[in-house]
Amino acid sequence: MRLFVAFDPPEDVKAALGALVEHLRPSAPDAKWVPPQNVHATISFLGEVGDERAGPIRDALRSTAARYGPVPTATTGAGAFPSPRRARVLWAGLDDPLGALVEIARGVAAALEPLGFDPERRAWTPHLTLARFRVPANAASLVDEAVVPRRAFVVEDLVLFRSRLARPAPVYELLDRFPFGA
Repeated sequence: MRLFVAFDPPEDVKAALGALVEHLRPSAPDAKWVPPQNVHATISFLGEVGDERAGPIRDALRSTAARYGPVPTATTGAGAFPSPRRARVLWAGLDDPLGALVEIARGVAAALEPLGFDPERRAWTPHLTLARFRVPANAASLVDEAVVPRRAFVVEDLVLFRSRLARPAPVYELLDRFPFGA
């Protein structure tokens, strides 16, 4: 199974970002735009995982989620990785003034490391991917044009997804939710 751990925003947030994507799409027809149903904040990409590892992964995520409480956030601004002028990813940011989402991401990485998953070397930035570029693109004008609608919501759990590669976009299957504080 190809797995990843994420925060899954509510449907109204996905719909608002879907409308933004439709507005931006003509400005970058070569970009691979994320369909609204696939919008999420990846915390940890686990890759191909055998069935025998699913139980320990679930246990690690359950115990990690239990240590945290719900986190209020909101969509805010646009940006690009690694930079707007050499973009591989165009994203909408998530407000995290107290660093709670970043702390949860660190907690997930620490819980998964003993299971053989190397933590990401780069600092995690709370974001929702809008588009990917096969080759680095100058997306500065897209970042400027992307008026991200502010939508407040509360992150209440970690989500384990299975990803099935398909065209035109991957299909994500929600495998399990791990509520905070449970």
